[in-house]
Amino acid sequence: MKREGSDWPPSAPEFRRLCQPKPEDLGLPPMAKAWQEANDGSRSPNHHCWSHRAVYLAGREAGWHELHTAGSPQECRDVKVKFASAYQALTNRALNGEPLEDQLSIEHQFDPAIHSNQLVRESMAEQGIDPLDGQGARQKLMGMYR
Repeated sequence: MKREGSDWPPSAPEFRRLCQPKPEDLGLPPMAKAWQEANDGSRSPNHHCWSHRAVYLAGREAGWHELHTAGSPQECRDVKVKFASAYQALTNRALNGEPLEDQLSIEHQFDPAIHSNQLVRESMAEQGIDPLDGQGARQKLMGMYR
């Protein structure tokens, strides 16, 4: 507040604004530095030491190939606009305390053993056999062949 020459005490909205984290508080570089880093790392993004995950994600969104090969002024502008939009969205997520990436749900994977056991249980249920009562199932089967 002293640096900004603000009145003391600050108003509630001013105090709230002062308490909000700034991108640099979270280690996010300014847009110009992030843009330069994305260009520098676009040749080998998996081996570049990124200053922040958001820079990597914005570069990936803009397209590594596009970043690396943009030649004409229009191509450079287009990829820069795409990068800047992605980086701003990621910065906003970080400032709001949200994760940078959505968590992917684990898909149900087909397991033949589970599926086979399920089919056996369904078949037993159709025949009136309790899969938990082995003795009763045996007696029922024995009665079928007498």
